[in-house]
Amino acid sequence: MSDSAPRRVKQSVQKPAKAEKSSPAKPRKRSSREIQKLTPHKIMQAFEGTIEPVTPTLMYRLCALLVSFVMVLLPLIYIAMIGGVIWGVYFHAVHSLSMFEAGSSSSSTRNRGKGMILLLLVYLTPIIVGVILIIFMLKPLFSRPSHSSAFRALKREKEPLLFMFVDQVCDAVGAPQPVQINLDIQVNASAGFRRGWLSMLGNDLVLTIGMPLVAGLSLRQFSGVLAHEFGHFSQGAGMRLSFIIRSINMWFMRVVYERDAWDERLEYLSQSIDIRVSWVLYLARLFVWLTRKILWLLMMVGHLVSGFLMRQMEFDADRYEARLAGSRCFTATSKRLALLGVANQGALSDLGQFYAEGRLVDNFPALININLNKLPEEVKQAVNKHIKEEQTGWFDTHPATLERIANIQDEDPEGIFQLKSPATVLFSDFSREAKFVTRDFYYGVFGKKIPREDLHSVDELQVRLEAENESHKAVQRFYQGAIYPNRPLLFSESAIHTPDDAKQCAQELKSSREKQLKYRVKYKSFIDEYREFESKSMSVTMAEVAVRARLKLDIDDPFFKSLKNYDKVINAKHGIERKKSETRGELEKYETLVVNRLERGLQLFHVPKVQAQIADAALWERDLPDLLLALQATNSQISRLWELHMNSVALQVLLRFFDDLRTDDKYCEVVLSEMEKMEALLNSIYNRFKRLLYPFEHSRVDISIAEFALARIPESNNPAELLGAAEALFDSLMALNHRVLGRLCLLAEQVETLLGFEVLPEYQEADSDELES
Repeated sequence: MSDSAPRRVKQSVQKPAKAEKSSPAKPRKRSSREIQKLTPHKIMQAFEGTIEPVTPTLMYRLCALLVSFVMVLLPLIYIAMIGGVIWGVYFHAVHSLSMFEAGSSSSSTRNRGKGMILLLLVYLTPIIVGVILIIFMLKPLFSRPSHSSAFRALKREKEPLLFMFVDQVCDAVGAPQPVQINLDIQVNASAGFRRGWLSMLGNDLVLTIGMPLVAGLSLRQFSGVLAHEFGHFSQGAGMRLSFIIRSINMWFMRVVYERDAWDERLEYLSQSIDIRVSWVLYLARLFVWLTRKILWLLMMVGHLVSGFLMRQMEFDADRYEARLAGSRCFTATSKRLALLGVANQGALSDLGQFYAEGRLVDNFPALININLNKLPEEVKQAVNKHIKEEQTGWFDTHPATLERIANIQDEDPEGIFQLKSPATVLFSDFSREAKFVTRDFYYGVFGKKIPREDLHSVDELQVRLEAENESHKAVQRFYQGAIYPNRPLLFSESAIHTPDDAKQCAQELKSSREKQLKYRVKYKSFIDEYREFESKSMSVTMAEVAVRARLKLDIDDPFFKSLKNYDKVINAKHGIERKKSETRGELEKYETLVVNRLERGLQLFHVPKVQAQIADAALWERDLPDLLLALQATNSQISRLWELHMNSVALQVLLRFFDDLRTDDKYCEVVLSEMEKMEALLNSIYNRFKRLLYPFEHSRVDISIAEFALARIPESNNPAELLGAAEALFDSLMALNHRVLGRLCLLAEQVETLLGFEVLPEYQEADSDELES
């Protein structure tokens, strides 16, 4: 799809003319000469022998025996429970027939008839409930796990170096070599039995490698991760025990938490048929619920007893990793993996932004790696702090990172493999495989193959992200950190016209800018006060629906607890609105200065002498009207969007009690009232944007803002869909408002620079001593 589509804002707008900024850090690309030096032969020669096997301790062996006994015993207990229920139903069906003989001897025919009906009910109810319970207890024994995420299987002849490398790691560790290598999109690697239980008696192993792991690690770090995974398989019986434990634990988790069509059918029948009959089904549901609670208890016992053994197995596998790659490399890899996890979350967030405009990155591992290299220092410090404070829990299967690092401190500090080149050299074409895995990932998420035209290079989308980041920074600079998204800025039509007197316009810009900087600290204090009022408004909203629906909310907040009845809720609501109204006057003083400054900058852009010095001036002139229309439209709806957001909070509070109170008339009345209010707001706001063009580039040409913000208005009788739509509309329109404002601030900054004003620095919050002075 071409980037020259009409009526779209280009993403490559020139940045404000201030100190030159270097491009974001990227991994250094190796020259062809460096690649040629690192031959497969040299990589294989870098393995300096094999490592000493890790010998399990006596305590480890005794623990393994105990855990084996308990983990096998737990499913047997459950099977014994099923047998007990079957025997109980059979015993009742056979031995309770004598009741009818006693009932038939009743003196009165009329009494005998009523008695027989009652006896039949007493006789049949345990049988019906028991049969339903048996079915629901047997069902988990035959449940199958849901489909795993997509992966790509490699062939040895296609990637000979990777297979040779993996084989060499296996030989060094003393583990069997995998017969298959799969690739996926996870920030992880794992080794397991290729066919599950069918491969238990042999060495039919499969290695699954997460491509982001390869992209983010060096050869030495990657070899250590592989040594860790194959270290489990060097444990022989421990490897198979680990598989059994994980399989049983996963089975318990599925049968406790997963629900299927049988559960939905039983629930539907119990609610839809006459209560004189459905009470039997409600009784059956109660016993099914009790059996799941028993399963949950068995599951927690399994997690508890297996946790210690699993952690010991991780400690042993860590020692394999440290002996192969070195203890210092193990420490570095542990921290690197934590950072990769954070980078993965950032890449998923970026992916959401791209998808909103109909685009997807064609190489997701590359996007993760870019995020990894751009992590701010404060994020890295936060990750290090988390590692230092992390504690191992009773039910954890993996020890805390610091415990793992302490466990390998006495291992060989160098290891037997020390090459530090990127792990991507193991692939004949890493980028190609990463793109294939990315497409598999999208297929798993969207359930369909993504058209090639929707996939864009990571470099192209990264340019867009950089432009968006610059827009965000421009808003912060322009406002000097005092922006509050819930406050609208109302612009006039004059912003898109050439000023009558350019010198006077420039003087007004200077005056507004100076006054804004002087008033900023005072404005910030009022914003903090206003934000506190809105936080209390949220508490009032929750308290109001709770009072109306007769709910008890356990919220540890003194202000919320004071709202005990409807009168107190209404009084608090009016009091907060009055205080907000008083504060708005002070807020508008600063916001008027911001609007005047921004409008004068946009007006001066139309002066020919100024415009001639602006990069991409023709594109700006084309797109400026659409940007201002979008900003005016979103600003005009901010108060209603905030009302929609509050409505969403109220409905979320109500839906927490849906399962327990769905038959309560008062509760249902309040839910329906909030849903009607939400539907009316959704339609009203959505219709406001149906004829306004989305002001940025999109894969769909001439898409409206309404279509961009929300695919469709959901059905009015579905509270979950209404809630999702409300949150999506709120998030999309608020983000669009901020994005458009950022683009306009970028242009205004360029104009101010040409007029001789310095671009204001990115605002740094002053400490309390500076504010007092």
